[in-house]
Amino acid sequence: MVSNITIIFNFIISQWSLTPQAFKDAVLFAALTKCVLAVIWWTTRVLAAKFPANAALSVFQGLLDTRPAKLVVLVLDITLIDVFLFFACVALLDLHRGFSIFSLWTAALFSFLLVYMVMVAHKDIKKY
Repeated sequence: MVSNITIIFNFIISQWSLTPQAFKDAVLFAALTKCVLAVIWWTTRVLAAKFPANAALSVFQGLLDTRPAKLVVLVLDITLIDVFLFFACVALLDLHRGFSIFSLWTAALFSFLLVYMVMVAHKDIKKY
């Protein structure tokens, strides 16, 4: 069963122009970029609220509140939603074919991440 899912997974990935390693790297890059942007955004907002007279923080916060910056965050959200949806479907298919604690845990994890990213994207769409 595991080999069948691996074959299906590799076939789907081979249909894209990315190799499996490049796909993993792209997913990791999107997730890390989203995380770094979220930390920068949060830190800037906290520091700007604490030190409202600081001109550098005000300028940096102004750059993060532009439409292009919000669009980049939205594109990263949608990218991660696609990835989590794909992995949630693969994990649920694996769970359907044969129960194991790992497949149950993986299905729950990716389903949770998918729902979370949809909620985050909805919030980001409202900001945009």
